[in-house]
Amino acid sequence: MIPFNMAPTARRIVEQVLATRSGERALLVTDSDRPASVTEAMAHALSGAGTELAIMHMAPHLMGGIDPPPHVAAAMYESDIVVLQTSFATVHTNTVRESLKRGTRVLDMWGWVEEMMVVGGALADYDEVARITHRTAEALTRAQTGRFTTPDGCDMSFSLAGRPCHSLIGVAREPGQFTACPDGEAAISPLEGTADGVMVNPFSIERQDLGFVTEPIRLEVRNGKVTSIMGSPAADRFWSLLEEYGGLAKNIAEFAIGTNPASRKRATMREAKKSYGTCHMAVGDSGSLGGDVVAPLHVDMIYDNPTVWADDEIILRDGQIEI
Repeated sequence: MIPFNMAPTARRIVEQVLATRSGERALLVTDSDRPASVTEAMAHALSGAGTELAIMHMAPHLMGGIDPPPHVAAAMYESDIVVLQTSFATVHTNTVRESLKRGTRVLDMWGWVEEMMVVGGALADYDEVARITHRTAEALTRAQTGRFTTPDGCDMSFSLAGRPCHSLIGVAREPGQFTACPDGEAAISPLEGTADGVMVNPFSIERQDLGFVTEPIRLEVRNGKVTSIMGSPAADRFWSLLEEYGGLAKNIAEFAIGTNPASRKRATMREAKKSYGTCHMAVGDSGSLGGDVVAPLHVDMIYDNPTVWADDEIILRDGQIEI
């Protein structure tokens, strides 16, 4: 029996986010750490829309940016729709990039828990999310440089020259499109080798053994790569991870601003980076956002109350979007 009334949100995702059509081949990918009730609700909605549905289970990954096993990838390539109800994001992988080239529509529902089917970011007014996101993305696309600071001491600058900012607004209705749910994010990949500065005390790091962080963390960045992480045992674990995966894992891959007023900052990792007025930077793979680095991971670090500049214009001040 499915707890809560998940059916309306499942139908909304299938009908509005994916614009699912009868006869399409749908693949639902999940793992053993995800709630079976969410899987069941999504399966009912996809089947009810008339799709030819297949469900695949795989072992959970510890962080984003890790390719699924080859047999899962093969099934994704042959599907019209792929729903990724996994523990961490799969979008920043060669598997998803190849699926999109083949015309698959991809929805990433990583990190979902049961309550997200009835409260939070998935229930947002997505017309309003789109309005906020497009205006923010336009400002970042026009800019040659970006900078963000926080009250905790972050101060990062980077080049945005020639890089488009992506409006992630929660729909994937045409072949080759991807989205996440909940969504609401203006995301851009800084030019490789240009990020410099310091990042202090992210409140969330998207990895299983880090998550919502309460320990002090200080990251030093020079010439587009993280050069040190210090301050606590959590910082040591994060640095050990990047050392293990090598130089490409230290690449500054993404800068983004959250634009979803309904997403909750500290309820789930999944919603944190979509929350209105937050920002995040990621290390590792940048290939899905127009960057040139293909790395074996993609890990976001989310910051509260940032101030963000696009060239000399402040577009976000202390967590409030001003444009």
